[in-house]
Amino acid sequence: MANASATQPDLDLSGQLVERLRTTEVRVPPYPAVASSLDRLNRDGKATVAEVASIVATDAALAATVLRHATSAAMRSNAPLTLEAAIYRLGLDELTRVVIAATIGVSAGAPGPLAALRRDQWRRSLLGAMFCRELAARRGVPPDQAFLAGLLHDFGAIVVVACIESMGTAALPVLPEATWRRTVEDLHVEFGMVVVARWQLPEPIAEVVASHHTPHTCMRVHRPLVQLVAVVDDIIAILDDSSRGGLAGLVDVPGLEHDERFRIGALMPKVAEQMARFETPAERDVASKIAPGTQTLEGGWPVDFPIVSRNQVEHRACALASSTLAFHSRTPLQQGWLAELTLRCAPDTITMLANVKSCQPMPGGGHLVIAQPFGLAGDDRAAWLRLVERTRRANGEP
Repeated sequence: MANASATQPDLDLSGQLVERLRTTEVRVPPYPAVASSLDRLNRDGKATVAEVASIVATDAALAATVLRHATSAAMRSNAPLTLEAAIYRLGLDELTRVVIAATIGVSAGAPGPLAALRRDQWRRSLLGAMFCRELAARRGVPPDQAFLAGLLHDFGAIVVVACIESMGTAALPVLPEATWRRTVEDLHVEFGMVVVARWQLPEPIAEVVASHHTPHTCMRVHRPLVQLVAVVDDIIAILDDSSRGGLAGLVDVPGLEHDERFRIGALMPKVAEQMARFETPAERDVASKIAPGTQTLEGGWPVDFPIVSRNQVEHRACALASSTLAFHSRTPLQQGWLAELTLRCAPDTITMLANVKSCQPMPGGGHLVIAQPFGLAGDDRAAWLRLVERTRRANGEP
């Protein structure tokens, strides 16, 4: 249901989208052909590496992605890999996961007036897939099924955004991000069920798409899978809210067991690497229809220390608040994505994942980036709290 306080443009937009749904004018990207072929080979159980390689090689960009994943899986070995060697290293199950995520992610990462919103949703989907797979076995759910459920349960949101964009940039109003999100949230399950029908997804995934907000309403046989996805959604919501204590805040997730919190914590060092594999080059979104946020850090104070990203590019911190960081960057960072940052804030050095909330060009060149810590824990969280307290006092803040 639409929020009672929704603006008139918001209500009109929702009405137009519902009408498009009813007239079947919903643009759903085709299910990846390579993934379908690999799935058939996987069921057959007799495929050779050469046969698999010949299928993957039909998509040059996908083949490059597979090589990149296999190189990373090989402990960052610099040894050159053939496509067949990469496939052998990954195995067919892992290869299929890579192919599905990479090919579906193309539509999620495309440019457009709401691209930042689409990327952020895809980030959540990738995190959902990773976390679901990590917790699946303990809950009696097949890990591959859990991965696919986590990846696709909110894909309807990406289709909603694509439908909005298909109306044409000129026809779209500039609205706050929260308004766009409300519209997408209102319709993402309906559009998700269109994806289910068009792609002919199996019943367990259909149940997840339909019922992940209300697990008690799903078929009992699929309830463990649906409940797993619902729990993971809560995990991501808490980790996205840097004011809730990072990993320590997961104690508030209903249905998440003590040892499962530790499993998520143990997985976090791998998240940066996993997300980097699917990252696309940052591009400035032309004619964005998301109202720009402020270029000041509300409730923050000035700081000055170097920050180094995963690819060894150096940035400069300029402001800090209790749960947010602002810094200047010579190059744009992908808004709506996770970045691995190392804060060199003597006497501490903090390595953390950061959720890039905005990246805006500055009049004199470069970009102002606003980011929030994602999943801080242990020594790094303690160091972050020391940094906040130390710099707050140095600036005379209460």
